[in-house]
Amino acid sequence: MTAGPSPSRLGIVLPGGGARAAYEVGVIKALAELWPAGLRPQPDILAGTSAGALNAIFLASRIDDLGRGTRELAKLWGSLTVDAVYTHHWLQAWRRNWLARRTPRESAAESNGGSRPVGALLDNTPLRHIVETRVDWPAIGRHIEEHRLHGVAITATSYTDNRSVTFFQAAEEIAGWTRVRRVGIPTRLTTDHIMASVALPILFPPVRIDGRDYGDGSLLHLTPLAPALHLGADRLLIVAVQAPRREGDAPLPNPPSWVTIGGFLFDALFVDGIYLDLERLERINMTLRRLAVPAGGPFRPVETLILSPSRDPATLVARHRDRFSRWLRWLVRDTTSARSPGYTLESYLLFDGGYCRDLIELGYTDTRARAEEVLRFLEPCRAGGKPG
Repeated sequence: MTAGPSPSRLGIVLPGGGARAAYEVGVIKALAELWPAGLRPQPDILAGTSAGALNAIFLASRIDDLGRGTRELAKLWGSLTVDAVYTHHWLQAWRRNWLARRTPRESAAESNGGSRPVGALLDNTPLRHIVETRVDWPAIGRHIEEHRLHGVAITATSYTDNRSVTFFQAAEEIAGWTRVRRVGIPTRLTTDHIMASVALPILFPPVRIDGRDYGDGSLLHLTPLAPALHLGADRLLIVAVQAPRREGDAPLPNPPSWVTIGGFLFDALFVDGIYLDLERLERINMTLRRLAVPAGGPFRPVETLILSPSRDPATLVARHRDRFSRWLRWLVRDTTSARSPGYTLESYLLFDGGYCRDLIELGYTDTRARAEEVLRFLEPCRAGGKPG
């Protein structure tokens, strides 16, 4: 008797988005509940960038029970305060960045790893403590060895080499890769890789790994779908933290304030790359189908499903913005209404439990509302199913 076709390998892509990444948790929570009977009880591949890297690594360490893992992750996000992620006292920032100077000897002592405080307005040491203590790091290797997980990828930006670097921990057959301004490096993932991926320039300090300085993974991540594909995914479930802008959307104020421009830059950093890469992938899929490329070859269409907010996360900020410190509220003082573009910048920085719980609930309800579509997408991943 011949064996049936191999099931598709599902990859989940979790991009950056600061506090908005709480939306991803709600999506995965709903997925865990919707998971069809007879389907492998977890995704095969997780690829995360920036705040999405936090979600990816946490779930990778608990992939043996996705439902429990997402409940714990939702509880973590829902209990956050700004102070639990970064310290933001204006005087502390000034002292850290303008009074602190390093001698050559002190700089050499830093070369082995860790965050470098000079050059950042905010200190995310509290976040490092959360990552170190809440992720079950040994479990990731065990899950890969026991074939519960095929791989997890975390992307950062190398300031030293001016390229995007994806660090991944995966099955032995997955090799590294080198492309134009991007590489994939197999390694045992650690807290430093996560802190590098979330190190927003200017706001958070860079992280030194093996003699190179790294910052936020979204900076040069021009192909955010690629890491999951390199790890072997042939179906991608992508969680975006904002729907794409459409013709007819309200234009920016004229002239835009620096707060408005900051929100615009964050959108470009965290959101636009996903949709641009998805458009490229869809064009490649169309070409392969028109050429009738035979199954089993080196080229294959990759099926995708993108889940994004039905409501702009910035509109959820208004009732929570009093949780910001006084000086941060002063910085964004030109924001006057819940529809103001100024709220866009705040929506990325408001690591507050109440706001994050709202985003989790939005992700959960959005995904449940698309349950039939999600189940159809997952069906080919069923054991013995036919890849799409």
